[in-house]
Amino acid sequence: MAYVPKIKAAEAAGNLIEAKRLALLAIESTEDESHVMGCGVAPWYYEQAAIICRKMKDKAGEIAILERYARQKHAPGAKPAKLLVRLEKLRQG
Repeated sequence: MAYVPKIKAAEAAGNLIEAKRLALLAIESTEDESHVMGCGVAPWYYEQAAIICRKMKDKAGEIAILERYARQKHAPGAKPAKLLVRLEKLRQG
């Protein structure tokens, strides 16, 4: 997707606010697509947004992103389970 290189570039430049903004736009886009197509959401955007929040020392934001992910229909693969485990660890810690 067009968002991936932009998010990576913003992170590499140390512009975490822009990287998070782009990740959130991508999340909205993947959620819209999921609702229209009936498919699962792409987990990479949620994972990146959560990582960015962690780098920003925003635990509440990280949890909010992962909770938002948990409410979505998930694409197949190992990543969904890993993100849900991460959410539980954050809730407990």
